[in-house]
Amino acid sequence: MKANETKNTKVATKETTKKVAEKKTETKKPATKKVENKEKKNQKVTVTMQEVVDMMTKAGIKIYNPDGKGNYRIMGSKKGSSINLQTKKYIIFSTDDDYAAVEAVKGKYQDLVLGKGANSQDKSRPNSVEFTALETLKGLLAVYAKNPANKPVAAK
Repeated sequence: MKANETKNTKVATKETTKKVAEKKTETKKPATKKVENKEKKNQKVTVTMQEVVDMMTKAGIKIYNPDGKGNYRIMGSKKGSSINLQTKKYIIFSTDDDYAAVEAVKGKYQDLVLGKGANSQDKSRPNSVEFTALETLKGLLAVYAKNPANKPVAAK
């Protein structure tokens, strides 16, 4: 019987050492404070693509793909600048000529984010112009309308 008793004590000691090894030390994380951003405004694009198309037409800009689906239209010709409406911002992918014209007036608009060569996907429109305000859109459409490549061809 002594042989059985020693086996049982060995098993019992193994179980207790396993339990001790399984205990994890808990580390307390420092308390984090919740920071509220009170100045955050809900900046959403509030116009539809049809309204943007109407603004472009009034500004004298030809729309290359007027029947296009979604929130993307091309100005002037197939290789002209394009506008993309997103939920929180407008993006115009610009040709080099149009981008130079926008750079000349960038001081007028505080929400402009210019990206020279930021659109590596498109060789015709390598630059990006991003903004959030509707007034900036209206002002920039006037700038884009000055480019003869974006105007409708006069009927003969």
